[in-house]
Amino acid sequence: MASNDLHVSQISAALRARSVDLVVSGSIGAVESVRFIRALRRLGADVHPWLTQGGSLFTTETALSWAAARRARTQFEGDASHIAQHDACIIAPASASLISKLAQGLTDSPATALIASYLGQQKPVILVPNMHDSLLHSPMVAANLQKISSFCTVLAAREEEGKQKFPDPKELADRIAHILNQQQGRKFLLTMGTTRGPIDDVRYISNYSSGALGSHISEEFYRYGHRMHVVAGPCPVRPRSYSALTSVITNDEMLAAVQGIASSGIDGAIFAASVLDFVPAAKLEGKVRSRDELKVEFVRTPKIIAEVKQKLAFKVGFKLEVAANTQERDAIVQDYLQKYQLSHLVYNQLQDVNQTEHTAQIFAGSTTASQTLSGKDSIAEYLVQEAGRTFHERHD
Repeated sequence: MASNDLHVSQISAALRARSVDLVVSGSIGAVESVRFIRALRRLGADVHPWLTQGGSLFTTETALSWAAARRARTQFEGDASHIAQHDACIIAPASASLISKLAQGLTDSPATALIASYLGQQKPVILVPNMHDSLLHSPMVAANLQKISSFCTVLAAREEEGKQKFPDPKELADRIAHILNQQQGRKFLLTMGTTRGPIDDVRYISNYSSGALGSHISEEFYRYGHRMHVVAGPCPVRPRSYSALTSVITNDEMLAAVQGIASSGIDGAIFAASVLDFVPAAKLEGKVRSRDELKVEFVRTPKIIAEVKQKLAFKVGFKLEVAANTQERDAIVQDYLQKYQLSHLVYNQLQDVNQTEHTAQIFAGSTTASQTLSGKDSIAEYLVQEAGRTFHERHD
């Protein structure tokens, strides 16, 4: 089918086969509704927009209809469209006025009647308060929010300039997907980025890692409802979506963070970090002057992947090589799968990897059977589907 202006390119199938109603109420955050709808659709969601009278002061029925590729609703109609028919109801932005109506149980508008119907059917209702801080902290609004939080999921807004601003639409879409998929969520450890070995107070040795692939993996697993505990070394790209993120710099810091997370119990681990194999034996004090002679002795570092002793059904390693032939590749893959008790190994050649492009072979317990994938989104999606198969969970 030919692409048109209503089409969006999907980046994930995390909300595939999911239909949601989206209520847009009277707040300045309504100007972000078009981007938010498109972000939900890029995750596979079918979005049914509703525009309140207050919301129409900030955006239009036409804009929402275009974003969703379906007609936005604004009033009661004979088809009883205000009765909940889909998987969840999202209220974003949720104004102080609409929150007050929900707390009082009013159903005097199509949107409030729709929300009441969702609650009556015990289906998820998720809202994002969006208003000035002085409204949020007023006794009436605070009491109303506390009351409705017992039957709605209330997400935090983005606090900035004394206001509860609308979150980044892409990040909010990821959070919605995470909530709707939580029933199948498990806890995963992910390492990403690189590490540094200090030479003196101003110099260090390091590998290069953009962090882009690790970020894609964190975001995709998070969308599928998994709890992602990320340990991130230095890198220019950081994930926007995760459950917890620990920033580290050195090998020792990454190892300590990994051991701490693993000891608390994990279902799986993905070791995507480009960790130093050698570091300076000792850090020199101060700064070595350019006129001085610099000699650095290196020592081998422990393999962090080997320090996770638990037997894990899903344990993914990464290996980067330079111009290795097929025989060399097969020997490396067999060694890594066995030595580190991996369920999967992502094998990369340096010439096939950069910040925007990535081609990899993924081996699953065999040196002869592999899946060749192109693109960071494809690699992340493949791994999350493999995790689902490992734990016999449906990812549709």
